[in-house]
Amino acid sequence: MKVFPKPLRLTLALLLALAVAAPASAYVIFLRDGSKIIAAKKFEVQGDQAIITMPNGTRTSIDVVEIDREATEKANQQGYGDAVVIDDGTTRQVKEVDEDENRRRRLSDLAHRETNLDRLEPKRREEPAAVRSAGTTTAGFPNLTALVRQPYSDMEVASQVQRAFRGQGIDSVELYQGTQSGHLLAEVTAASEASVFRSLEVAAEALIAAHDRYPQRIQALELLLTTPDQEPAGQFVLDSDLARELVSGTTEVSRFFVQHVQF
Repeated sequence: MKVFPKPLRLTLALLLALAVAAPASAYVIFLRDGSKIIAAKKFEVQGDQAIITMPNGTRTSIDVVEIDREATEKANQQGYGDAVVIDDGTTRQVKEVDEDENRRRRLSDLAHRETNLDRLEPKRREEPAAVRSAGTTTAGFPNLTALVRQPYSDMEVASQVQRAFRGQGIDSVELYQGTQSGHLLAEVTAASEASVFRSLEVAAEALIAAHDRYPQRIQALELLLTTPDQEPAGQFVLDSDLARELVSGTTEVSRFFVQHVQF
């Protein structure tokens, strides 16, 4: 299994827990920092590590001292495993979770290319043949990882977006032609939780600035986030409305990630 840097590995585990609705047999793991992880079963202790099996079968690990074992055992004895734990600490039975919450909790292809998502039966999108030839994700979105890299034709727009990223200290960005005309693809290397979320925010800011200046020349920014080992860390398609939602703070960045990541 690919080993990620510890801060990013923990982030991936927490986001995976948010992105998928827990099955009835879920096991809730409470962390000492107040976070929660929805797991498929009780964690296994190996040395100083807790090995956690996620609901989709993916295995990850965290330091066992990060787990509040007393709270975890008490919660699961009380039957929290039959409920979805929401951010504010309340619970709702799985059968009561509405369709919008199910959509927000679908598993992103954030950490592993080989993650099995068959049981989620995501709605698939029909794409033009030119896009499908580059491959699609599990849910039927264009696979930005497999897209043939071509220079973006509008140098003025590309230059402005490049400056916006580098002006915020993000130098590991490459720009290409996106999946369709007026779409710019930005590929960014992100090595930590902070850089994943910051790259998403900067991408939104860059699109707004470019769209305001060249409204007829750029309609969307396609963002591909990868780890330093070239593992996928999320992909997004931002139009001006979504970008303004994120920049305005209407939706907190981690929740925006879960709601809009394409898997």
